[in-house]
Amino acid sequence: MNRTFDMLVTGAGPAGLCVALRLNHLGHRVLLVERSPLWPRPQIGEALTPGVRNIIDYLDADEVLESVPIVAGKPTRVRWTSESIETVAHDGAVVERAAFDAALLRLAVARGVDVLRPASLAQVDGAPGAWRVQIATPDGPQNVEAHVLLDARGRQSRREPQRLHARRLSTVWAEAAMETPAAQADAATRVEALDDGWMWGAALPGGRYRVMFTSDPSARDDALEREPASVLRNACTRSALFKDMAGVRWCDSPRMCVSTPYVDALAWQDGRIKLGDAAFALDPISSSGVEKAMRFSLQAAIAINTWCRASDASERELAQRFYESRLIEGAARHLAWTAGYYRQAWCAEAAFWRLRSTPALTSDTVATPSFGDETAARVDLMTHALQDEWARVPSDQPQPGEPAPPPPLPLHSPIRFARNTGIVVVPCATGDRVTAHPALQHPSLDRPVAFWNGVALFPLLDMLTRATHPLELMAFLGRSMEAASAQQLLEWLWSRQMVEPAVFGA
Repeated sequence: MNRTFDMLVTGAGPAGLCVALRLNHLGHRVLLVERSPLWPRPQIGEALTPGVRNIIDYLDADEVLESVPIVAGKPTRVRWTSESIETVAHDGAVVERAAFDAALLRLAVARGVDVLRPASLAQVDGAPGAWRVQIATPDGPQNVEAHVLLDARGRQSRREPQRLHARRLSTVWAEAAMETPAAQADAATRVEALDDGWMWGAALPGGRYRVMFTSDPSARDDALEREPASVLRNACTRSALFKDMAGVRWCDSPRMCVSTPYVDALAWQDGRIKLGDAAFALDPISSSGVEKAMRFSLQAAIAINTWCRASDASERELAQRFYESRLIEGAARHLAWTAGYYRQAWCAEAAFWRLRSTPALTSDTVATPSFGDETAARVDLMTHALQDEWARVPSDQPQPGEPAPPPPLPLHSPIRFARNTGIVVVPCATGDRVTAHPALQHPSLDRPVAFWNGVALFPLLDMLTRATHPLELMAFLGRSMEAASAQQLLEWLWSRQMVEPAVFGA
């Protein structure tokens, strides 16, 4: 008899392990399938941003970081906004990613997640909620059944029609022994903008120093120029921060990989859902790929849990809306941030930087007639949603002038919602489920707001649909929050011009 699981997760990176741990905690039977015969597998995404600590705490997984070699507290030498070199403090850390993934996997097994490794999906049949999967293992095929298939296999270099991709990037990297004088100088992290790309270097916990160069592969026509060792050596030679490493002896031959950012417009399909880099891959300039993958997996786990336990189609649709809204928000904000960061480079007028200074995504759907109208429509819908989202991201460009601050909140005169304040229903994470909540919508807000400091705004603010005295409303709100918080909420609404003086007879 085939074994049955609620969740079948493919990929034992941070995204797959994070969602496996969370769904297991929520009571789902989870099978994790990892294809790599080498374990722990080597990785090149070693940077951990400070937010990873909060995720580890949320998973109650302190032992993971305690057992992983970490390099932290090193200064960062930067040549970015000008051609001069700055030294700044750095609050992130560099870990041995193989050990980090291995520690998460040990924790998942200890908590009851089933694991097959090395193994891969050989055949998938069935339908959402009733998948029949044949898994290839060294001991022969195994057949299992699963309700949901989760793809966390990481960044995919193969172009797919439903994928919206930014301008092309490739990254070449190599490592030198820390005994090398150039690497040992101060063991500082180094970040530098060149006219045709950018470089990053950092000390690794294993006693090596890694150097990376990210650029546009289409800008190199000559085959020799595209050879990884030549690309990296040439970049070091032209660099101010890495010039001393142009002639070092690398521990292994330099390697190259695709690092183009992208978003998969079909990341959610009923019963088949993508996570982490399989859903959207970041520009490596952020150094936040691990955190984003883990955080998005936790958000996806809430949507998946809701979809599996939904009582009707509307709940399942709400789960999908929540997942896609988090995907769009995360991807668009990163694209907008990246474009802003590229605009700050001292060489921003060079073609490499100029082409990436504005968020842009394209797809290959038009060139793929085998994809139907429905798929093309979803890709188009996702494209416009991403464009709308990054348009809401605050610009780093100088503004013509700040508006004058509004007068103080009139405590003794009636107020009501402004005419351009709307109330919409949005999907929100409430505990471990996605629920529909009324939210405020207004031009001054990046997105609809359903909660304020953890308190649902409705039905608390229903009184503002009509003329209401602020003191009366604060007394009412005081039943659900501190009096000071009630006044702060009204002052926030007033400062955002979401409420206005009530004009009787108007």
